[in-house]
Amino acid sequence: MRWNVQVAREKQKTKVLEEFREFVLRGNVIDLAIAVAVGAAFTAVVTSLVAAFITPIIGAVFGKDFGHLSFTINGSKFQYGLFINSLISFLITATVLFFLVVKPMQHLLKRFGMAPVPSKAPCPYCLTDIPVKATRCAACTAELQEGWTSATA
Repeated sequence: MRWNVQVAREKQKTKVLEEFREFVLRGNVIDLAIAVAVGAAFTAVVTSLVAAFITPIIGAVFGKDFGHLSFTINGSKFQYGLFINSLISFLITATVLFFLVVKPMQHLLKRFGMAPVPSKAPCPYCLTDIPVKATRCAACTAELQEGWTSATA
């Protein structure tokens, strides 16, 4: 009996290891890992760009480099200049990603007809979100013609 339990545990371990191997070797997981690594490297570059060039330029315009701004309360130093640098880095990273990745991808998906189809759209009469398959608006009871969603887009 004890031997059967051990064999069952070994089979279960083997099955779990096989499932884990399949999970790791899926294309999506590897693509995600690469994207995270590239994103981290890109963020490091943007952070150093902000610290080395953008903050000093802004400091030259305003007369003080705010990258080193801080205040002290009861011996604790609060470096709010570092926070400002991080905020600028975040805004630059988000802007670059939006305009160089998100917008071009949306354009390509729309161009090739692969854009996701919304499940709801605003009613052309009252602007209430209703299912795209609806033939009548639940809010204003307006009768909707076939293809009404493409007319509002």
